[in-house]
Amino acid sequence: MKELLNNTKKLQKILLNLSGLRIGLITHKNADPDALASIYVLREFLQARKNYTYLFFPEGLNSTSKYLLNKLGLTLEYYKVEYGKYMDHLIDYYVIVDTSNSVQLGDLGKIIQNKCIVIDHHHPGDLFRKCYHSLVVKLTSTSELLYFVLENIWYFSSISATLLLSGMLYDTRRFIYVDKYTFYTANELINKYSADYSKALEGLHKEMDLAERIARLKGAQRLILKRYNDIIVTITHVSAFEGSVARSLIELGADAAFVVSSNDKLRIVGRATKLFVQKTRISLGRDIMPKIGKLINGEGGGHDTAGVAEGKGSLKQGLKVIEKVLNSLLSNYTK
Repeated sequence: MKELLNNTKKLQKILLNLSGLRIGLITHKNADPDALASIYVLREFLQARKNYTYLFFPEGLNSTSKYLLNKLGLTLEYYKVEYGKYMDHLIDYYVIVDTSNSVQLGDLGKIIQNKCIVIDHHHPGDLFRKCYHSLVVKLTSTSELLYFVLENIWYFSSISATLLLSGMLYDTRRFIYVDKYTFYTANELINKYSADYSKALEGLHKEMDLAERIARLKGAQRLILKRYNDIIVTITHVSAFEGSVARSLIELGADAAFVVSSNDKLRIVGRATKLFVQKTRISLGRDIMPKIGKLINGEGGGHDTAGVAEGKGSLKQGLKVIEKVLNSLLSNYTK
């Protein structure tokens, strides 16, 4: 705990010195509840310091985040990323949460690098060294990390605490994946700041709509199965809901699943079990997605059991690249 708190001290000082400024808050594409919670709470803190904030959500919020906002009776106004280049001259600093990969920021990733701060829990991406300051700590969620950043300099409202708890629940898959601080943080949010556990949980229980269900079934129908000794990896392609499809393949029995889509960009989403990481000592965010990103002329990153890569190329090329990277990393794998 002491080491974690020491890591946050420099960022705390930086945030406390931000006053009377215009600050852009950004997160990754299709923002999930962890990203949403982190931006919402950070905005509350910065506005209390008399800063003006601009929110940017590349490709908007994912369906669960929208549902969560609705269940909590909240609304959030934000700008489209394409407006960023016209607004950049107004903004003094950018704070990026829940990603440190510029590819996840759309067009904004090209213009913010000289005046940005990163707060993230994934493996460090290209912005880690390019930004003015970066705090990247391997916790289970950015919501958890942000709690430690702000706990000594801010008093969370009940709604902010509930959002942070929702972000933690989402990224830990309802506390399946935890670190040594997770339950301490959840306890603090509930008992000290009156986070509503029931509301946090209910806000994540969104029923799948027809389009998502169809995408999952198409993903299963098209899958390629690869076996490396006792490790089973699946590869498939859909046009949307890549993360949901990957999770469904893990639930079917895959150790790792990769889902390709090719719309305006080539996008590859990966998910893996914790057992896959333990057995192979291979991390999606550290070892697989950056390699894939490089091979498709883009970027890739994430954390051990979840990652994404974006770049250029056809669907067929994307599928081949995944197989190439997997073969290079797993062909010699033995139990």
